[in-house]
Amino acid sequence: MGYIIYRRNTFLTGRLTLIRTKLCLGGARSEGWSQRAIIVLLPNPIETSNVDPMAIAPRAASRSFEASLRRLQDRIGYCFGDRSRIERALTHPSSTAEEHSDNERMEFLGDAVLNLCVGQALYDRYPKWNEGQLTQVKSAVVSTVSLARAGECLGLRDVSKLGKGLPPGEPLPPSVYANLFEAVCAAVYLDGGLDAARAFVLRTLGPELKAVAENGSEPNHKSALQQLAQRDEGVTPHYRMISASGPDHKKTFEIVAVIGSRRFPPGHGRSKKAAEQAAARRALEVLEAELALSDGANGSDNGEIGNGENGNGHHEALATAGRRRTK
Repeated sequence: MGYIIYRRNTFLTGRLTLIRTKLCLGGARSEGWSQRAIIVLLPNPIETSNVDPMAIAPRAASRSFEASLRRLQDRIGYCFGDRSRIERALTHPSSTAEEHSDNERMEFLGDAVLNLCVGQALYDRYPKWNEGQLTQVKSAVVSTVSLARAGECLGLRDVSKLGKGLPPGEPLPPSVYANLFEAVCAAVYLDGGLDAARAFVLRTLGPELKAVAENGSEPNHKSALQQLAQRDEGVTPHYRMISASGPDHKKTFEIVAVIGSRRFPPGHGRSKKAAEQAAARRALEVLEAELALSDGANGSDNGEIGNGENGNGHHEALATAGRRRTK
C-alpha cells in the first residue's frame, strides 16, 4: 500500500489547497514528482478574501523596484556597495517632504564631478587647444540637453521617485533628466571614488564628447541618432558615401545614414564629416515625422492628440536633438 508525502510548497485556490505530491510505494520513493496533484479540504479553511490586497501591493512594488534597480546598475556599469546612495540620487524633491532626503545636494556634487571628469578628459586628449576651445566643448558636453539625453537613454525615469507634478503620461522636462544624471554621477563617486565616476562619465558621455570635439559646438546630429538607434534598435548607425563630386578644392560629398537594413535620405557637405552630420539630421527628421504620425494615431484612440506613452521618450530625445544650451 502506498502513502503520500506532502511537499511544502502550496498555494491557495479559494477554500482549497492544491498540493503537489510525491508517492512512496512499498517504502521506496518513486522517481520524480508526480505530475498529478490532489486537492485536500482543510480542516479550518483559509479564506483568500481575508488576505489584505494592500499588504500584498507594497511587496510587489518593492520586488519591481529591486528588479528595475538591478537593470539600472547594469546600464550604468557599476554595482553599488551602499545602495542607499543610488536610491537617494533617484529621489526627486517633488516626491518627498522630508528634509535632506532628496537628491538636490547630490546634484550639486555631481555637477562638480562631471565638470572635473569631462574637463580633464579634454585637457589630456587635446593638448594644443586653448582655454576658449576647451571651455566651449566642455559646456556643450555637460549642457542640460546633453545630460538629459544621457539620462533618458539610461532610463532614469523608470526607476526614479517623482512627485505628482511629474505624472507618468507627461514628458519629463530636460532639466529634471539632467539633474537626475548629475545625482547619479555623485552616487557613483561617493560609492566608488573618482576612478569609478570617471569611468561612468566617459563611458556614457564619451561619444558626445568625441563628436562635439570634432564638430565644435555645432548641433551634434550623429550623437543624437546614435543614442536613439542604440536605445530603440540595439544597433549603431553607420554611414555610406554615395558620391563625391566637384574639383579637389571644392568637393561635395553625398552620404546616407544606415540603421540596420534601413537606409535614410542622403545628406550633403563640403567634407565627409559635414555630410555625415547632414545625413544624421535627415534620418532624425524622418524618424521624428514617423513618431509624430504614430503619436497622432495613438492620441486619436485615446481621445488625445500626440500623447501616446511610447512616443513621449522619443519626442524628448528628438526635440532636443541638434540643440545646445549650456547650464
